Amino acid sequence: MKPAEIHLLPDEIINKIAAGEVIERPASAVKELIENSIDAGATRIQVQIEEGGKKKILVVDNGKGMGKKDLDLCYLRHTTSKLYTADDLFHLQTNGFRGEAVASIAAISKMTISTSTEDGDGGRLILKGGQVESEEPYAAGHGTTFLIEDLFFNTPVRRTFLGSETSEGTKILDVIIKTSISHPEIRFDYKVGEKSVFIGVPGELRSRLAEAIGSGIAKSLLPVDYTEAGIHVTGYISPTTETKGKRHHQFLFMRNRPIENKMIGKAVSQAYEPYGAQCKPVTVLFLDMPDTEFDVNVHPAKREVRFANQNLVFLVVNHAIRDTFQKDLEANSPFIDLSGEFNTPSTNNVSATTPPSSAGDTQNLPDNSFAQPLYKPIAPNYKQGIQETRKATRYDVSDDVQDLFSQPEAGKIISLEPSEGNVPVPKPEPQPWKAPTLFQIADTYIAGEDAEGLLIIDQHAAHSRILYEKALNILQKGADLDCQELLFPELIEFSKIEKQIFASVDEQLRKLGFFVEPFGGDTFQIRAIPSALKLSRAVKAVHEFLDSCAESGDKGDASVVQDTLAKAWSKTNAYQAGDELKPEEMAMLVGQLMATENPLKSPYGAPTLMRITLDELAKKFRH
Repeated sequence: MKPAEIHLLPDEIINKIAAGEVIERPASAVKELIENSIDAGATRIQVQIEEGGKKKILVVDNGKGMGKKDLDLCYLRHTTSKLYTADDLFHLQTNGFRGEAVASIAAISKMTISTSTEDGDGGRLILKGGQVESEEPYAAGHGTTFLIEDLFFNTPVRRTFLGSETSEGTKILDVIIKTSISHPEIRFDYKVGEKSVFIGVPGELRSRLAEAIGSGIAKSLLPVDYTEAGIHVTGYISPTTETKGKRHHQFLFMRNRPIENKMIGKAVSQAYEPYGAQCKPVTVLFLDMPDTEFDVNVHPAKREVRFANQNLVFLVVNHAIRDTFQKDLEANSPFIDLSGEFNTPSTNNVSATTPPSSAGDTQNLPDNSFAQPLYKPIAPNYKQGIQETRKATRYDVSDDVQDLFSQPEAGKIISLEPSEGNVPVPKPEPQPWKAPTLFQIADTYIAGEDAEGLLIIDQHAAHSRILYEKALNILQKGADLDCQELLFPELIEFSKIEKQIFASVDEQLRKLGFFVEPFGGDTFQIRAIPSALKLSRAVKAVHEFLDSCAESGDKGDASVVQDTLAKAWSKTNAYQAGDELKPEEMAMLVGQLMATENPLKSPYGAPTLMRITLDELAKKFRH
């Protein structure tokens, strides 16, 4: 009889598979451990890492701790203190519940757990690859300490695909900031080595936002408090005049649990859309709704949430933001009392505020009363108004120019032949090629004629390609870009994430013409900028550069780092949509684009130009 091909996997492989689903990188381990600390009632959580969390992750809390019996179970798969029946899955009030986090981390690291309750019950457990190596008594006040060393030591492929120390450290900081925002009552301390990176002092939400993303932005935020169809939306959003927002300045929470949802992101974008593309919102939104209306079990790491009625959630979030705008408008709009302007004394003992008995009863009303319309039509009817407007704006046409669009006089024939002896007009001789005349469309596109038709160039994409190749060449050769020193340095405030990214790219930033120095706390001063950059864009350019570096990430390879920096710098310094260019600037841009190695694509793969051929134009006009 043929043996069965299907067999049970050993626990070692099962644990590694689970670890791959739950623990993607060091930031995933930190997230799971601090969520367990929150569920344990901690009021202070300390996190310390080394080498981006690959070498060491230390999480210390002052929660209720674990007794000896709980310690012996906490590292096993599917063990939890938060579920007792299947119905509990639909009434979750905690962060962790699956019982896979500690087991998954232990399976791919060297883990030391030290814990104790108020009664002194506890212990210290040392594991390697999920297997217990030693156990000893431990009592040092209530709380729990997790020490994770050599993460992914037995899964080297996963370790290979991790980013650099800075990249992984930034992702851990992002996790801590999001969690600290959802729990402003808890103190958070985050260190990289011995350097303190983030401190969250217990307080209200706005104070925590000031610590996380900057006090300048936090002061301008508008409070949100809106309920519709059983869905409650609270938090803060930036006013429509905010232009400093970034992708990592948009936070979404479901019952204090950080989540991701593209649909809600679209609802936010749509609410801000009428206020222009320059508006970059900062949003911190907390959602609450009945348990049966959402499901957090759609992702192993609980990042995504599925809603029973997505369209309803979309509308409520959109309405919440618009309602906040309306309240802000009503609260800050100036009130002008015009009642005194209409209190004209009556000569016939009729009150000016008393309406007439009928629409036509105006004989007893004084002059300048409400019987006179407030707005008088320009013309009795719209046709007459249009005719008068045409007369007022008509241009004089000289007699020697024939009006081809008017009807010819009766009996008069307009000849289409040459007037003098019907001599045929000679065909024009071909002219030598000359540079096309360029012009802008909507201050965004450059258009001009060439031998094959109409050429249209996206000025931002084209300029990005030019600057990208220039910056990459500078970084590869180790040269420096020309810069201009500012007479009065510009002050700039960094968020915690921007501050950490800046520390890792400061040297390369100087090569590209930006000299930024600490000024105190989270405030820095810009002392010099690239020569070609406008002073008015200096602060925004630095923010955009750091934001682009955060989005791109890196794998530690020097060439990848250089490519990331060159792309970020080109995107930051390139002409933007809406920038008005002089004719010589357009000509120079087109000439430089054609001299690049890849003139057809921007550094991000977008097309830089398109051509509408003469044949295509003819087809459009049905020739």
